[in-house]
Parts: sequence; structure tokens; C-alpha cells
Amino acid sequence: MLKIKIITVGKNKEAWVDDAIKHYEKLLTKFAKLSFVYIHDIKKTRALGDDDVKKLEASKIKKKLSPNYKVALSDKGRQYNSEEFSNFISKLMQNSGGVIEIIIGGVYGLDESIIDECNDIISLSPMTMSHQLVRPVLLEQLYRGFSILSGGKYHK
Repeated sequence: MLKIKIITVGKNKEAWVDDAIKHYEKLLTKFAKLSFVYIHDIKKTRALGDDDVKKLEASKIKKKLSPNYKVALSDKGRQYNSEEFSNFISKLMQNSGGVIEIIIGGVYGLDESIIDECNDIISLSPMTMSHQLVRPVLLEQLYRGFSILSGGKYHK
């Protein structure tokens, strides 16, 4: 069973985010073992530029990374339709050694130093979305991809 560690900046601020995550975590248990690592937001950022905040977040993220297969979520990443994403998941299952880390940045995205360390870079949408919203969207897409691979009907 694939182990997926999701490293993300900031805690869930809204109850509906937690509810959606719990819902998809439960659905995904038959396909993968999920874990979350929440990196604390950088405080007192008013005097800092966007890039400075991303660099500070990157230093915290790097402390949580291991030598596993890494996937960055970025607006510059490759976009997939549902069938292509399920093929991507299949590739991960075959080539990752059974453990992957998916990294979600903060408000300003991921620092290039994190993206450079990743094996793959994907984008969930060309549209900008809240980094909080990305979490349940990612889980839903993972569930959809695993459902396709298993021949389920969820994706239709």
C-alpha cells in the first residue's frame, strides 16, 4: 500500500476543511496510508516580501523532508486530466519505493529550493486557489485517481 505524506504550510482554519479532509482520508484508506505534517505559518510577515516568506517556509519544510519520492504542488507544474492523473499515481506506485511526499506551500506558494528537490511538479488547476482549499481538492483527486485504477465507478 502506498504511503503518502502530505507536508503543508499552515493549519486548517475552517471546520469545513477539516471535515472534507477527514471524509477523503476515510475513503482513501483502502488505497493508501495518509499522514499530514503541518508546518506553522511564518509570523510577523508584514516587513517581509513574498520571496522572504517562501524562503523561511522552505527552511521549515526541509526539516520535515526525507529521502522519499517528492511531489511539489505548484501553478508551474504539469496539469493532468483524471485519466492521466490516475496513470501518474500508477507511476508513483511503481517508482517511488512505496512512499511519497506531496508538498503544499503557503499563501505565496513554494520556494524554488523546494521545487528543485522534487521528483515531480504538478498543478491541480491553472486557477489560483486558497492553499487551504488545495488540501481537500488534492485528496479528492487522489481518491478519483485510485478509483480509476481499481476500476471503480466514482470517477464517472
